[in-house]
Amino acid sequence: MKLNLERLSARFFQAKDQPCVPEDGVNRYLLENVLRPNLEGKLLRLGDIDFNAFDADDVSALEDYYEKLSKASRDLAQFAQTVARVPPAPKEARAFC
Repeated sequence: MKLNLERLSARFFQAKDQPCVPEDGVNRYLLENVLRPNLEGKLLRLGDIDFNAFDADDVSALEDYYEKLSKASRDLAQFAQTVARVPPAPKEARAFC
């Protein structure tokens, strides 16, 4: 398999700067005060959570968001592994000197 790094680099630069998983419908409180700190490894205590800031439906929406985020992470890891397995290919012309 060959990998065109110039094309790949151009595609990365063309990508929009936006979240890989849309945050629409996700309760901001749960996202900012529960999920993100948890993903960053910060200790979260039940007493610190404002249970009046969300309802049961918001928890389901957060769970769906987290599952999509996890899938995006697995897909990215799989892509990185694929790129890492591509063997280097020599150039036909000298690149230096």
